[in-house]
Amino acid sequence: MEFRSLLRRETTPERLVLSVGIVLGVFALVGSLLRLLSGPELDFHAYYFAGESVLQGDSFVGHAVKDGNFLTRKEYVYVPITVLSFLLYGAFPIWQVPYVLNAAILAGTFLTLSQLTLDYIDSYGRALEAVDRWLIRGFFLLSLPVVLAVYRGNVDPIILLMIVGGFFAIERGREAAGGALWAVAALFKLFPAMLGVWLLHRRAYRATAAALVVGTGSLAASVLVFGVDTNVEFVEFILEERSRNGAFEGGLDVEFMYLSLKRPLSHLLPIAGHALTLISLLVLGPVLGLLYRRGSGEHDQLIVLFGTLVVLLITVVPSTAGYVVYLFFPLVALVYVTEHRRARLCFLAGLLFINIPIFPRHVQQLSDGTSLSAGITGPIFTVIRTVLTFGSVALWGMLLVLAGCLLVVEDSGGDPV
Repeated sequence: MEFRSLLRRETTPERLVLSVGIVLGVFALVGSLLRLLSGPELDFHAYYFAGESVLQGDSFVGHAVKDGNFLTRKEYVYVPITVLSFLLYGAFPIWQVPYVLNAAILAGTFLTLSQLTLDYIDSYGRALEAVDRWLIRGFFLLSLPVVLAVYRGNVDPIILLMIVGGFFAIERGREAAGGALWAVAALFKLFPAMLGVWLLHRRAYRATAAALVVGTGSLAASVLVFGVDTNVEFVEFILEERSRNGAFEGGLDVEFMYLSLKRPLSHLLPIAGHALTLISLLVLGPVLGLLYRRGSGEHDQLIVLFGTLVVLLITVVPSTAGYVVYLFFPLVALVYVTEHRRARLCFLAGLLFINIPIFPRHVQQLSDGTSLSAGITGPIFTVIRTVLTFGSVALWGMLLVLAGCLLVVEDSGGDPV
């Protein structure tokens, strides 16, 4: 009896989900190291070569950059003034040195996020065992999305830290600092600016004012430093190319690894472009409206912000597989502190699913590589491929997370614990 009790205690759902994420991440780490040695195509290259281009007086917005025989298709897609952040990288004669520095910064960022998660859980009086603490830290350092984020060198983890830091600053009465952090984050990824709807809901007017001042001031500085033409080129690139609206015409191709509600909608509706974005917002608008209307309690504010972020990521933002890191906080904490049974199940399933980046092309590869009879595997893989054509596993996971947020605020008292 004592052994069975210990076994039940050691195999909690939280631990299982976190362990799966870590195991998948270890495989991804091996694959990333092999790709790094064989000729990588990294997001970091856009930062390095953009910084180098500025130092050399060359153009850097919205086009592939190269150095001799080395060519990267990665493009610099942020407000031009942000390139000043990468001038130090561009000053190095080879990209590998600042790449290692950038990887260390990102790993430190994830470690900080893990500590914020542990602090959040502790604030609700949940006494975690040592194994849970180590699993949470391990998940933030070794899960598959984390490994890919560090390998690619993308700024997404830093943007997430800015969003989380801004939230805590606002909740602790430092509204101006929180709003300023969000404004800086929006210069890189734009969508944090849309979180302003949460600021108005929260009646955080000083944060809103600070965000507006910092945001408009930064845009003005961008024009002064880099000129009108460069900034106009950036806006045109974002609207016409970076939005990826053309990819949804006639149904999103199975080869595109996008996390968007526009994937299923593009296969159901004969529309594309910005109209499809609007339709996706209209589909989830009532859910978001209910979240804001019900989530009026003090403990609901993070849940409402979280739900807003999820909706943005699967509607407006051209999210790819790496964007699931934006859900890590507070999702990892919520699987521990949420007592609402169905909401907790949604969060657990959502956390599991967003760590499984399976798309239709992967199913096809698995089908081609199996030794079983096509008569046996064919119908099974066809069904799986069809389901994934209308929505990736990660998209279904994000929708489950949104459902969990709704269940929390619908619960009596609206308290996640």
